[in-house]
Amino acid sequence: MQVGPDRQDPDGRLVARFLQGDGSAFDELVLRHRVAVYRLAYRLLGNHSEADDVSQEAFLRAYRALPRFRGDATFRTWITRIVLNLAQGARHARRATVSIEEASVAVGGPTAPDAALRREVRRAVCGLPPRQRQVLVLKVYEGMKFIEIAQAAGMSIGTAKATFFQAVRNLRARLAPRAGPSGEEPPS
Repeated sequence: MQVGPDRQDPDGRLVARFLQGDGSAFDELVLRHRVAVYRLAYRLLGNHSEADDVSQEAFLRAYRALPRFRGDATFRTWITRIVLNLAQGARHARRATVSIEEASVAVGGPTAPDAALRREVRRAVCGLPPRQRQVLVLKVYEGMKFIEIAQAAGMSIGTAKATFFQAVRNLRARLAPRAGPSGEEPPS
């Protein structure tokens, strides 16, 4: 498949320029995607240092592999797949845990009015099985469509949807003890 500009991939023109020898095109791709790549890595790993390492490694791998990029997916989907694979490897090396301090920083500091709830949700998300966590993060935090998630995670659209709904069900179950049977907060 010929890589080039199209309506599906706004980065297609940059990829084509890079493939024609324009190294500055890759710099532009990094500038466009660095925040999203880091944010995704952080949400998957829950650790700033590891997210930074995974982000840098993802762009390094993308740079090396871009000459073999077939254009079957958008650049965004392709770099997301690289981040997912790297984050999964990092999680295997060390089970991700998020301290209350890190979670607080991630949600805007301890003065945020609902910081305790955000920390609890963050811990619940971190406790999901890796595949469920990946799909949930891509759908909820990254706003990806199920077809993009399926491409990035290497699964069918049906599997992406089912995994997402399993993740939501698991989150509800993990967060349900906060509320009593009537849905009200339990008395202190």
